[in-house]
Amino acid sequence: MSDAPVLAEVASSKLYLDELEDGGLLNKAKNSNDSTYIKNVYVQKWIKDQLMLVEAEKTLSGDIDIDMLVQDYRESLLLYNYENAMVTDRLDTTITEQQIAEYYKENDDAFRLSESLIRCRLVVINGQTPRLERFYANWKANNMESIDSYISDNVAVLKMLDEDIWYSVDEILSLLPNNIKEKDLKSSKIIQEAKDGNEYFVKILQYLDKSEDPPLAYVTSNIKKIILHQRKSKLIVQLKEDLYQREINGNKVRIY
Repeated sequence: MSDAPVLAEVASSKLYLDELEDGGLLNKAKNSNDSTYIKNVYVQKWIKDQLMLVEAEKTLSGDIDIDMLVQDYRESLLLYNYENAMVTDRLDTTITEQQIAEYYKENDDAFRLSESLIRCRLVVINGQTPRLERFYANWKANNMESIDSYISDNVAVLKMLDEDIWYSVDEILSLLPNNIKEKDLKSSKIIQEAKDGNEYFVKILQYLDKSEDPPLAYVTSNIKKIILHQRKSKLIVQLKEDLYQREINGNKVRIY
């Protein structure tokens, strides 16, 4: 039994002050008012939780086997952690580009776009930045050396220059002025727009409608996860079988 002051009591359960102190909850308080506020909030939450437990115990105690649930949960945790430990030591995590391409080719029906995609370059620059006309000329001419040099000399509000990344059209539109629509990204190659003191420059490299097949680069991350999951599942099955074959005729196993 704790010697700390009791903060609240519900039925036979008591909440002691040291439970808050030991948990470091009161360390977040900047002053005594904060401490009192945090304490009151926690006490109210504890009381509500305890009241729910009392009602649950009263209502469900005859309908569920708590000991069995705890045992099942314990066994699940043990198996999960043991399997992960075994897999971590044995799982081959190397996935080649060829394996990714082969999986995509064999399972292309499993990959369908739910939204249109776009590859583009996007730069947002303060409208007061000098020599914007020259920057726009280089932007249209695709002069990346001059573009990079200009941006390094002038801080851009936003820059997205990686040509290999696919974005959802909605993601790009959320970064642009409201008057720019999906049809503009679909039909234009270069967009320049001014709004709220900034200049927006967009270079559309490729537009992909959601009715088309997704590019391999866009689904590569998911394919890697799928391949690793399949390898993990296969490895766990093999580990169980090896253990079974090793122990089936030993003293640990009896079949009646």
